Parts: sequence; C-alpha cells; structure tokens
Amino acid sequence: MKMLVWNCQGAGNSVFKCTLHKLLKSHNPSIIVLMETKVQLSSMGLFFNNLGFIACTYVDSVGKCGGIWLLWNPFKVTVMALEANPQVIHAKIKCDHFPDWILSTVYTSPNPRNRDILWDNLESMADNMSEPWLAVGDFNDFASQNEKRSFVPSHSHARTRKFAARLNRCNLMDLGYSRPNLTWTNGR
Repeated sequence: MKMLVWNCQGAGNSVFKCTLHKLLKSHNPSIIVLMETKVQLSSMGLFFNNLGFIACTYVDSVGKCGGIWLLWNPFKVTVMALEANPQVIHAKIKCDHFPDWILSTVYTSPNPRNRDILWDNLESMADNMSEPWLAVGDFNDFASQNEKRSFVPSHSHARTRKFAARLNRCNLMDLGYSRPNLTWTNGR
C-alpha cells in the first residue's frame, strides 16, 4: 500500500493541482493525506472525484489556516474515521491481506497550548492502542537542533527535549525521510 503525505501549504491553486496530479500518476497511492490546505474541501470535490479519490474524511481550514484532508481510493482500501478535530484525524485502515492498523494524520497548531492538547490526545490514543499505529504529518516541532536552521541562536533546548519526550511517551519513532534536508522554507 502506498500513501502520499504532503503539507501542501494551500490546495486552492493550479500549481497544487498540477503537482498533485503528477505525484498521483507517478506513485499511485491508495491514501492521500494533505495538511495546511487553507481552503474548503467542497471547492475541490470534483477535482478529487476525477482522480478516483471519492472517499474522504476531513477537517476544513479555519479561514486561511490549517486543514487536514484524508482521502482514499475505496477500490484499494477501506478507511473508517475514529475521531477528527482541527489537529488530528484518527482512522482505522483495512486492506486485503494485511492486519487492520490505525493512521493518525496530524497538523499540529504552532500555538504551544494547542500543541499540548494534541499531545494529550495522542498519549490517550497510545495508552489504548492494540493495533499497529502510524502517526504522520506536520508536528510543527523538531526533536533536535539539526532539524532546524536559524539565524536566531536563542532557540530553547527545552522545547526539543519536550518533543522527544512526547514521542517516547507515545511509543512513536521517527521513520526518517529522504531529501530535501529541510522540509520547510519560508523563501529566504
């Protein structure tokens, strides 16, 4: 099973549509997770239907920020939403010849108080987890200074330690990534 996870930073423009179409054609995923969509899914329904992704669970953006869309091809996989809120969608994934597993799609608020709410939710999920679990998305945090390049040396090491401790409490591990070295840029 293939899954595409993308913090698209806006799904309402032609560049997004063209890029997504190319990604789908080259990778043929069963599941798509889009974060920080910044538009309402209803404005994109026909586009996704034409791509064969007719089933979805979503949390729309609030104004021009946030948004998580979990879309799947119902001919390849069955997805049952367990919970959806502005920072996470939890779903049970069923696919022929594989055991059921839990997918948590995350787009964490940059607000520290809201991040704490998300981690309370993830820790509760971890405490009750009996199936295999994959948490993917944008946690708006990092576990080491090597994951951030900044001209401001005042970044708190306590924040990175707190993120690593939260990952450990949930029994989550970083599966890594390949290229580019930094996955986010503000254009500078």
